[in-house]
Amino acid sequence: MAAKNEPVVNVVLQYDGKSVDVADVSKAARDSWKKNHKDEIKELNLYLKSEESKAYYVINGVEAGSVEM
Repeated sequence: MAAKNEPVVNVVLQYDGKSVDVADVSKAARDSWKKNHKDEIKELNLYLKSEESKAYYVINGVEAGSVEM
């Protein structure tokens, strides 16, 4: 039996009158990682802190940094 296609999911965080597309934050975190690392990204965990307007990220189990939201 063939698997059904998963739907496209868009996540937008809204806070303090702002709207932040989580896909954009994810891309910024991946781009930041790729500046200093050559290994493949197998897992990306994002921690969104609206009170700081930052997203902290952990890639492949390594605490990596943060990006502005």
